[in-house]
Amino acid sequence: MAEGQDRAYDVLRLRVVSGLYAPGFHLREEPLAREFELSRTPIRAALRRLVEDGLATADAGQGIHVAEWSDADVEETFRLRILLEAHATELAVARGGGALVEQLEESNRSMAAAIARGGDAAITEIQAINRDFHRTLLAFAGSPRLRAILEPMIDMPVVIRSFYLYTPAELLQSLHHHQDIVIAARLRDAGLGRQAMQLHLTMSQARVQMHRAAWRQPTREGGASGHAEPHPGPAGRRPVAAIDAR
Repeated sequence: MAEGQDRAYDVLRLRVVSGLYAPGFHLREEPLAREFELSRTPIRAALRRLVEDGLATADAGQGIHVAEWSDADVEETFRLRILLEAHATELAVARGGGALVEQLEESNRSMAAAIARGGDAAITEIQAINRDFHRTLLAFAGSPRLRAILEPMIDMPVVIRSFYLYTPAELLQSLHHHQDIVIAARLRDAGLGRQAMQLHLTMSQARVQMHRAAWRQPTREGGASGHAEPHPGPAGRRPVAAIDAR
C-alpha cells in the first residue's frame, strides 16, 4: 500500500506543481483510484499529503481541491525567497568556484534555446531549467537548512505556473538576471550575487502580481475531469491554453 500511495502522491504532486490541474480543481478519490488501479485508501492518503504540503485544501463536505493562492500567500512566499535565497546565493558564489559557473552557464544556454523555440512545450522546459538553476545555487550554498526551507518554495505552483503567463520579453529578462548571477559567480563576488538574486526575485514577484488576475482561471468539472477555460489576457501577453486535467 505504501508503494502505491507514494506513486500516486508523486504523480499528483507533479501535476499540481506543473499546473496541469487548475486551481480549485476537484481531486476525486474514485476516478483517481481507477486511473492508478489502486484502492481508495492509498489515494486518500496521497491526497491528504497534498493537503499537508499546502498544495490542496480539504473543506468539510466539499472534498479536496487544488489550492488557491491568496495575494497574501504570494507576497509572503516571495518575501521569504528574497530574504533567504539571496543569502543562499551569496554563500554559493563565495563557495562554488568554477564548478558552479559551469553548471549555471549550462542552464542558461538551455534556457536561451528553449526561449528561442517558444511554444507551450518550451515553457514546460523553461520551468524545469529555472528550477534546476535555483536548486544548483542551493546545493552549492552548502546549507542543508536553507535547502530544506527553500526547495519547497521553488516548487510551489504560484512560482511554476507564472512562466505560462510571461511574454517572450519577460522570459528574456529573467534569463538576463540569471546571467547576471553567473557574472557574480565568475567574479566570486558574493555581495553582487546576493544583489542580483534580490533583483531577480523582486522582479519575478512583480510579474506574478501583475499577471495574477490572468491566471485565476475558472474551472469546469465534468465527472472525473476538469479544465481551465482559455483566457486571452491583455495585449502582448501569451494566451493561457486550456488545461485538460483528464
